[in-house]
Amino acid sequence: MTGSSPVEDPPVRPSLLLRMLLIAVMVIYLIGETALMPFLPQLFHRVYGINSPAATGQFLWICRIVGLIALPLWGLAARRWPLHRLVLIGLCCAAVFDACVGFAPNYAGFTVLSAGAVAANAALLLAYPAFVAEHSRRAVERQRDGQHARLVAVRSMVVVFHVAAVASTLVGGWVSGLPDPRLGVSAFAVVDLLLAVLILRVLRRLPVTRRKSAPAPMNNVGVRRWWLLLTQAALIGVAFDFALAVPRVFFVRYAAAFPGVSPGSFVVTVLIFLPSVSALLTLPATRRCYRRLDRRMLPVAALVCTAGFVWEYAADGLLALICGRVLLGLGLGLAQVAVEMTMFRSTGTAGPAFTAVETVRSAGLLLAPPIAATAVTHEVALPYLVASAALACVVLASLSKVPTPVSCPTAEEPPAVAPTRAGRVDAG
Repeated sequence: MTGSSPVEDPPVRPSLLLRMLLIAVMVIYLIGETALMPFLPQLFHRVYGINSPAATGQFLWICRIVGLIALPLWGLAARRWPLHRLVLIGLCCAAVFDACVGFAPNYAGFTVLSAGAVAANAALLLAYPAFVAEHSRRAVERQRDGQHARLVAVRSMVVVFHVAAVASTLVGGWVSGLPDPRLGVSAFAVVDLLLAVLILRVLRRLPVTRRKSAPAPMNNVGVRRWWLLLTQAALIGVAFDFALAVPRVFFVRYAAAFPGVSPGSFVVTVLIFLPSVSALLTLPATRRCYRRLDRRMLPVAALVCTAGFVWEYAADGLLALICGRVLLGLGLGLAQVAVEMTMFRSTGTAGPAFTAVETVRSAGLLLAPPIAATAVTHEVALPYLVASAALACVVLASLSKVPTPVSCPTAEEPPAVAPTRAGRVDAG
């Protein structure tokens, strides 16, 4: 990798409206990814007369594979174009695919068009590092603590994640209740176009971006340390996301085993969202906890989550299960912020490294359903122990200290290797 090509600065004076629009883009991304997932079997039955569960599984796998392929491609594009421009392009492409989904004549067409929408929506994930970069740039302009600004941005996005989780369920229920659910999917095109127009108007009001030279090249030792940082961040992200996903797959089945709980009851709905509510209550304390614990906040919060999973595994009644869910949420809020801070500390906010780590994290989620299915064949509560083991890996990985390169390039571009006079790589 070379650093000879110039790199564009983020906008000099980011506006509050632009940051709000980037949050809206993330909400659309999260809702679009998860809203219809619980209702796909009913949708395929009503619209196309398909009752086979394999059709739902095939649809999800195709969309996830397409998303895994598209995400790093958008990351490579971020090496040449600003993140805001790529988000704008992704919104326009997603609007086209979403509009066409409403006219899909059969299951195959619906799958192909949905996969195209997933590929376009992958660009919307770039709104996350763009949002964090805007906060950091604003802090630099006002001569404030850039680390605190990044923490505020990450905490805001964690709030968005939990709120979007609730909103996606409501949106999915509304779409599935329409006479033709495909029209509800097509309605997303209107929202995509509206956000695209607003972002374009805001970007035109921002100062023209200036160009600067690329970061100074690093020797072989610095490059190896940078890759170790990325590997550590990816391992932490994969293990953490996997730990949260494994128990979720068969949670309704597990909760229904307790007296007074049925699969479709309101109690199950409350139990599902209880950790998110508990996590939202802990987020105001993240600044104080991060200031006192710094990088130790991740292993401490992961241990609290582990305790919550173990409590749920050993629960002998509904009250004990509720206590375990609350305990899980208390650690979850702080752990999510700590994990995201670890990601940005390693990848920066330029895009390529961020999407590389996010691709690995997404690939890890593919392992959760089959492993959870294998675990429940032995014991319905066994996924909680599997999740606890994954969180133990998070703790170990976060305690491993990787030296940060002196000229860490992750905030802008991947490192450039310094050649010697003979044209070989400097061993440093």
